[in-house]
Amino acid sequence: MRRATMLAAAGMLGVVGALAGCATDAEDDAAGAGTMQAEAGASSDAAGPSDEGGSTPEASGEEMVDDESASASSDPDNAFAFTATTTTGEEFDGLSIDDRDVILWFWAPWCPTCFAEAGEISAALPQLPDGIEVIGMAGMSDDLDYMKQFVDDADVGGMTHVVDLDGALWRRFDVVSQATILVIDDSGDAYTLGGGVTADDLVDYAEKIAAT
Repeated sequence: MRRATMLAAAGMLGVVGALAGCATDAEDDAAGAGTMQAEAGASSDAAGPSDEGGSTPEASGEEMVDDESASASSDPDNAFAFTATTTTGEEFDGLSIDDRDVILWFWAPWCPTCFAEAGEISAALPQLPDGIEVIGMAGMSDDLDYMKQFVDDADVGGMTHVVDLDGALWRRFDVVSQATILVIDDSGDAYTLGGGVTADDLVDYAEKIAAT
């Protein structure tokens, strides 16, 4: 089973600062790329600083563990050891995507950057290497109907969206802001991408993890 180790990549090409999120007044995100390093028992301020240098990602990370308030877990050292419900009412087992190449998209239903990003993700889906799945992680709201409306309005109903009404799942991955994307390979190494990611960015990073 994969150790929940996330390698944060510094400086991605043309991507808005990781973990900067989108402002509630819909202001444009500042350009840059970010890093995240998570460690056991890390609090929600574990997000790394932005790097505007646009350098090639050089990742170094530490072990990530879950938060005590996260969903029921059989393995507290594995961020994927959770169960949740999807926006369509189905049960989702996080271990079903453990030890796999996967992209986790953390979005909020009120976030304009997330809404814009939905189109880029939809455009990237048919171009991703075989076997790589994108899972939406809906959070930052306790309104399930609002989340469902976002899925419909953003036209992303063709992918799985896990519901995180209380923020427990976001804390498991030390994500503290939207829009955030984790591109995770089958060994647990990950790139953290911030808001403003493009379809080409997603495809490029998906190809990176598929090649490892």
